[in-house]
Amino acid sequence: MQPNDRQPPMDGTDEPHRIAVVLLPDFPLMAFSNITEPLRAANRLSGQALYQWNCLSLDGEAVSCSSGISLGCTGKLKDPDKYNTVFVCSGLPVNQDAHKPYHHSLWQHANRGSTLGGVSSGSLVLASAGLLDDHQCTVHWEYIVSFAESYPHLDIVDQLFVMDRKRFSCSGGTAAMDMMLAMIAQEHGNALAAEVASQFIHDRSRSAGEHQRLAEDALNARQSVKMAAAINLMRKNLDEPLAPHSLAKRVNLSLRQLERLFKKHKESTPQHYYLAMRLDQARRYVTQTGRPLYDIAVAVGFVSQSHFSKCYRERFGMTPMQDRNNTSSN
Repeated sequence: MQPNDRQPPMDGTDEPHRIAVVLLPDFPLMAFSNITEPLRAANRLSGQALYQWNCLSLDGEAVSCSSGISLGCTGKLKDPDKYNTVFVCSGLPVNQDAHKPYHHSLWQHANRGSTLGGVSSGSLVLASAGLLDDHQCTVHWEYIVSFAESYPHLDIVDQLFVMDRKRFSCSGGTAAMDMMLAMIAQEHGNALAAEVASQFIHDRSRSAGEHQRLAEDALNARQSVKMAAAINLMRKNLDEPLAPHSLAKRVNLSLRQLERLFKKHKESTPQHYYLAMRLDQARRYVTQTGRPLYDIAVAVGFVSQSHFSKCYRERFGMTPMQDRNNTSSN
């Protein structure tokens, strides 16, 4: 991957917005593309070099993404180059000790005045360096549980992206494009941002405040508004599960009507769907935090740890302790 080598804007009045994308091993290629491709399109559509970007790594060497494709880098993170914005692009969370070599250089970029951004789990890297303190932030929904456990002092929100002063954070995937479109709109107007979105058949630029799982919610609502309302109630009441008849009553259905909807659209009963949701949340606690297993059981609505362990094994093929041990050994 070579840096963007366009010349400065044709009118000569402004320097390009210089961006560094810091690639960590196993970074998500989709998130990376959704950072850089909108910039390329903005340059082409405007006829100017509005943006210039480089890929950096810890040692300046190529980095492999999660799908095994290797991208070359043009410099080291510690190089003294001045960037307007530095994005950290990271995939599956790794032990915090693996983040430490990045901390000093990221602080140097911050002290030079760079805006720092974390994409997907890149927010975890910034947080571990103390660079998200006193800023609102987000991370991919899969990691929110461990993020909040590790950094209880942070203002973490379940949003697609956050642009808070000189700190950006993004849940990753296609949300990175929405963040970049918002940046382009701020700097060069809504018209150019809309043109860029059109280039990628991105029919609607989503706002920062939208929730990450909106697509799932929209699908549920298309299938049945009342079923979607029941699922939303389940999600909000994982620690104290609602009884099936109470759930049905709160969405103005009989239990039999609710059961028919779940059978039709989810091939499940409301009880089994709810249990699976609670166990999926439990697995995030088990694999992403060091929380005691009894506390996790209580947090997802089980009064008996043995019953929790039995249900967990039936869903995932192993006990919570086995799952945690497997995660620690990988």
